[in-house]
Amino acid sequence: MITKKGLEAELENLFSLTGMVEAYQEIAAERIRKTRNSVLKSRSYLSEINTIFQQVKSSYKNDLEKLSKKGSFIEKNGKTLSVFISANTGLYGDIVQKTFDLFLSEIKDQKTEAVIIGKLGLILFEKEKLNTPYTYFDLPDQNIDSKALREIAVFLLKYQKIRVFYSQFQSIIKQEPAASDISGNLIEEESKEVIKYLFEPSLEEILTFFESEIFSSLFEQTVRDTQLAKFGSRLITLTQATENIKKRLKNVTIEKERIRHSDNNKKQLQTLLSMRLWRA
Repeated sequence: MITKKGLEAELENLFSLTGMVEAYQEIAAERIRKTRNSVLKSRSYLSEINTIFQQVKSSYKNDLEKLSKKGSFIEKNGKTLSVFISANTGLYGDIVQKTFDLFLSEIKDQKTEAVIIGKLGLILFEKEKLNTPYTYFDLPDQNIDSKALREIAVFLLKYQKIRVFYSQFQSIIKQEPAASDISGNLIEEESKEVIKYLFEPSLEEILTFFESEIFSSLFEQTVRDTQLAKFGSRLITLTQATENIKKRLKNVTIEKERIRHSDNNKKQLQTLLSMRLWRA
């Protein structure tokens, strides 16, 4: 049975929840404001750098084959690796699940090893009971831990092909799961144009730098993109939660007023009955 006391307790809880949700909203909005421009600019810049890398590898393919049989100056293990960047906590809407679904659809029945980043990703991955061998890394949701990031990058770098599955920020109201090959392998269809470059100090040293430092930058960019997308998704989720709380507040307030009017009517009826009995 709904009581006035029960409704008052629910109203108090709803007002407290509203304050908490609004605080989380403000934090998410502030993080988006601080990082959006830098993340989007870095995405564009690194995309151009990667294009140049592909052009160099395509234009100097014969030279590369003479210098390195595997087309790489860093020792590789010849294996394929699929990396899923998730999160450690919740309140990120469905973007983590959507990214995992994309990751899962591409690794099933594939000969690949996996890296799972984030506690939520580990839970989702272990639920599937796959035979895919995996390595787990923890990474903070809030800030970029450079040391942890470098440790993961060093681990990834030994693989021949690395495909990263992450969440990409499109706009405040749109975040999408994405996949990117950051291993620097030559993509023939995107690198048909032959462009000549001058190298200083040498082609080998330039490409070694590309393979290590640019790779690390590309990986860091996917992590930053994921963070931005998660906060965008969180903002949407919290906005929806705020709307739901407001609706519930309105309904509870109406119900409280209904009970108050009902109580007043009962009191007035009792008063009238008492007056009639007294007159009688």
